Amino acid sequence: MASIHTIAVCYPQVPFFTGGAELLVRTLCGQLEQRGYRAEAVSIPFRWTPSDALQDQLLAWRMLDLRESNGVTIDRVIATKFPSYAVEHPNKVTWLVHQFRQLYDLYGTKYSDYGRQPEHLSLREMIRRADCKTLTESRQIYTISKEVTKRLLDFNAVESEPLYHPPPRHEHFEPGPAGDYILSVGRLESAKRTEALVRAMPHTDPSLRCVICGTGPEEASLRAAAEELGVEDRVVFAGAVSFRELVGLYSNCLAVYFAPFQEDYGYVTLEAFLSGKPVVTAPDSGGPTEFVKNDENGYVVELVSEKLAERLRELSVDRSRSADMGRAGLESIREITWDETIEKLVAP
Repeated sequence: MASIHTIAVCYPQVPFFTGGAELLVRTLCGQLEQRGYRAEAVSIPFRWTPSDALQDQLLAWRMLDLRESNGVTIDRVIATKFPSYAVEHPNKVTWLVHQFRQLYDLYGTKYSDYGRQPEHLSLREMIRRADCKTLTESRQIYTISKEVTKRLLDFNAVESEPLYHPPPRHEHFEPGPAGDYILSVGRLESAKRTEALVRAMPHTDPSLRCVICGTGPEEASLRAAAEELGVEDRVVFAGAVSFRELVGLYSNCLAVYFAPFQEDYGYVTLEAFLSGKPVVTAPDSGGPTEFVKNDENGYVVELVSEKLAERLRELSVDRSRSADMGRAGLESIREITWDETIEKLVAP
């Protein structure tokens, strides 16, 4: 086929919200432009309520014509997460962030709004069929992690290849001295399981604090839990911090707690390692467990307060061991760069 020059990167945008997927798209466009490609992010506002809105979202992407734009030929589209991969294009590649998880791996759990009602079962099957069709129209299917690749195979019998990439602005993170706090970064929602860290704090050394960065619907309950447990003076809610502040918090923490439920990838893990810090995660955290090796560059521990607290105490007591684990984490991700990712995404 002809050489690729102009690329549309497709993603759904939830208005007034920016998360990891949005940062990935911006960074990908920047990386493509650095290599001489003309790249543009293309989005459609996304909503998932009421339930029939999902069908409208699929149709909107399906009707989008991205073969050209005002006389400019679009040589390739790179689709990212649901439902952007429904777009039709003769040269479509999918780099899957995730599908509509509430109807897949989160279905039937407390993290999903969908249950066993007939209308939900019907919607789930419709989405599954649509995903199987539109994803397999891609010339190639990649994912952002082994976790996402596994889901795609388990639920849709579709094979794919994981492509790891560095976090946005990865060059700004740097190791620093070990402080007296455990850092938690992420949106404060139930699936991130920040509460497990708060509930472990009474069982740790009284000199150890935790700093929680982020905002979200669980903030009030987390504050209430800290007060109930008598550790409100050791649990710091930092809110939405600037990027510069975040880099400093990573650099000067003792370790990073990041134990979400079945995370797709998780920039937090890589940001912690780039900062030379060990990561504490859980066996069912998904993406983070692809990088965290228990007792080597962090801990993989069940989210039982006493067990989690024991690991945090170990990090606090043996600072030299913690530093060694942080260095091991940094070394383990040195080979993750954008070069191979871009090469595969633009291959003819």
